[in-house]
Amino acid sequence: MRQIYSHDLLIITFSLGCLPLMFMSKLLSDILWYAIAFGVMITVIVSTFLFRKTLLLISIFMLSFLWSTAYSKQYLINIAPYIDKTLVVKAKVESINIRHPFHQINPYYLQWTILDSNHQTLSTPIPISIYWDNVNVPKIGQIWQLTIKTKVVHSYLNEGGFDSQRYAIANRTLLSAKIINAKLLKDKNDIRQTIVDHALPYMYLFHYRGILFALAFGDRSQLDHHYRQIMMNTGVAHLMAISGMHILLVFGMCYSLVKLMLFFIPQRFNNLYVPIVIGWLCACFYAWLTGFNPPALRAIMALGIWIYLRCKNQHISAWQKVNRIIALLLLTDPLMILSESFWLSCYAVVSLIFLYEWVPLSKKNQYNKRGYLVKLIHLQLGLTALLLPIQLFVFQGVSIMALLANLIAIPIISLMTFPSILIALCFSFFDCFYFALWFWFVAEQSLDYLFYCLELIDFPWFTTSSDFYLLSIIGWLVIIILKTEFWRRHTITLCILLMIIVSPFFKKQHYLWRMDMLDVGHGLAIVIHDGKSAILYDTGAQWQNSSAAERIIIPFLQRHNLDVKGIIISHQHNDHIGGLSLLQQHYPNAWLMSSSSRLKNHYHCLSENHLKWNNLSLTVLWPTHLAEYAQNEDSCVIHITDGQFSVLLSGDLEKNQEYQLIEKYRNTLKSTILQIPHHGSNTSSSYAFLNAVNPSVSLLSTARYNPWKLPSNKVIARYKDRQLNFYTTSQSGQISLVFYHHKWELKTMRNEINPRWYHNWFGHLPVY
Repeated sequence: MRQIYSHDLLIITFSLGCLPLMFMSKLLSDILWYAIAFGVMITVIVSTFLFRKTLLLISIFMLSFLWSTAYSKQYLINIAPYIDKTLVVKAKVESINIRHPFHQINPYYLQWTILDSNHQTLSTPIPISIYWDNVNVPKIGQIWQLTIKTKVVHSYLNEGGFDSQRYAIANRTLLSAKIINAKLLKDKNDIRQTIVDHALPYMYLFHYRGILFALAFGDRSQLDHHYRQIMMNTGVAHLMAISGMHILLVFGMCYSLVKLMLFFIPQRFNNLYVPIVIGWLCACFYAWLTGFNPPALRAIMALGIWIYLRCKNQHISAWQKVNRIIALLLLTDPLMILSESFWLSCYAVVSLIFLYEWVPLSKKNQYNKRGYLVKLIHLQLGLTALLLPIQLFVFQGVSIMALLANLIAIPIISLMTFPSILIALCFSFFDCFYFALWFWFVAEQSLDYLFYCLELIDFPWFTTSSDFYLLSIIGWLVIIILKTEFWRRHTITLCILLMIIVSPFFKKQHYLWRMDMLDVGHGLAIVIHDGKSAILYDTGAQWQNSSAAERIIIPFLQRHNLDVKGIIISHQHNDHIGGLSLLQQHYPNAWLMSSSSRLKNHYHCLSENHLKWNNLSLTVLWPTHLAEYAQNEDSCVIHITDGQFSVLLSGDLEKNQEYQLIEKYRNTLKSTILQIPHHGSNTSSSYAFLNAVNPSVSLLSTARYNPWKLPSNKVIARYKDRQLNFYTTSQSGQISLVFYHHKWELKTMRNEINPRWYHNWFGHLPVY
């Protein structure tokens, strides 16, 4: 027993050694890495001769740390030479083709593996995501010669927003490219594509084909936005992403089928492990069919380790099995530690074990006639309480109807939809037309019934601020306290713990006001707030299927628990007004100010108009008249001051208007902070304007890979000539200015607020 405990402690220590990858601001230099490695060798030798367990644990932790950092650095070294280059490569298609041959094909991203670059074979193939807008449609397994222009995934980096850079590194998709020229070299038939081609004619007959594609092949690119939103709002989106549940369903179905078949075989030919091995192989085949996405691959590895431990007859607890599985997964791929899906999977498994060991069902409830329903309710209630902390941390909110929705969705998906899809795939491959059509129809009808129910209980996603994060652990605490009767002996400790949990609700802001320029790519969105209420200056762009307001601005506001009191629109170009309608839906009581006569303004943005908000004074400097459609030259220029420090918001103001402002206001233009006009375009930021404003710091909102190559080199030269400090969102991410009574501070997301090695500027484009 003592030996098992020591093994588990070593395994836990190894897993903990990968944790620093999540928090390090930069990876170790080669010299420091080798210095630590030498120190670890000495520690191992000392611990071996002196039999010191503490030194051994430290050695295991440091070895894990060295392994994880070396693995991460090697990945970056492998792709670094290929970023921001124009290359001629030989590449293999890794994505299945599910496009209908007679449907219009919109540009989309395809997954490839680079085998050869500039006629040199690569020792390690490099995965890359390529934006495909060519007429020819690649199929998995084909070899193409491509001329591509590469770039790196560069995250919109904001508090509360999705971290695409971390996601890309965790999933090895940091490198992307745009196609310039393409030539098919080898048209290789792939079994996956053959299976897909047999199923496509059936699947395109049905309305829910996007979900059928997701469950059959792991491709969610054709999910309808309406149904995607319903699944998000009701908390059942996890059922449509291939994960451990689907792998276990395939394993369970195949295991049961083989077990049934063995009844008809003489007992002397039966083997206990045949159903288990065949079930695991079938699960592997399904994971391969869906592209071995990271969650499915982790599930397959975990299932394989569990089978191995069972075959070895190791009598260890569920906790010990999970401990070994997590350690082996991190040994295989330390970058998993950065994946949110990895944490969700591990956390869910730990929660399940905890639930069934600490709050087990009574035998009466397990075996009565309504046992399945009781088990399902017990499972969903327990997971709802236990999964709350990670849901808030990862998604910044919860679905109010998730409990009811999952009680409906899980039986339908697991007992009807998913099995029907698997059987339909088999019949489709063997051209059994009527059987295949029947099972596809069953899957379609089950989804139709599911979404009928989900639409009845479709309520908006309930988002929360970071103040609720500590409170979310109350489910764990209640179970532990009641089970251990901790409250009988440690009442004072419980009171202190409760005070700690609710303390964020009583925190006081240590600043007077704050201004955040959000990283919205090419566009502008500025939040001015006092910790409770906020005013927005511009709302970012509206994209094809989303907007900066949906992905960036609203998550930021909700993370800080801010109520929007007003919205100022500088002018009506999409990159400034794109998110207005969505923000007005979320904050219907917010007033609107703009320089356009078309918009329903509560306040007109006209020169000399004043507005008082909290301790701030807002003065409109430009324009002098309203425009029917506000262009760059009609930008709403606002001067904000607290009496000591001031900010000049200039929108996309042009040089001619800058000169008119200088002539009208002269020395009163001087400001502490300047929002650089027109994203650093050469049509703005004249020397005369910079001399008049003379800011301490200038802020620029632009995207790294914008087609106009902003900021302009001439504009950069002007700021440098005047020795004016400036920051860009493309380099720094979110830029935050915090104003106190007698001072102000500037913090950037990439350098001060949340500095991480995976947020670095990768590639060779200039850093301004």
